[in-house]
Amino acid sequence: MICNAGLTVRCVCFRTLLVQMMSAAGTGYCFNTKRNRLREKLVLRKHDPKVNKHVLFFEKKKIRSI
Repeated sequence: MICNAGLTVRCVCFRTLLVQMMSAAGTGYCFNTKRNRLREKLVLRKHDPKVNKHVLFFEKKKIRSI
């Protein structure tokens, strides 16, 4: 990309996102993880310590680009 002053500026493109994963068991337990920007929303099966079982975790929100 070239600015008005004739300087070359490098574009910063973030490829990964930091997202918050929320437990589907309704316990309120959540954790943060990374995902590729081009992927669909994540659904993971992990251990929820509040119910002491493996449950599904759904992507609740995007926190920031990294």
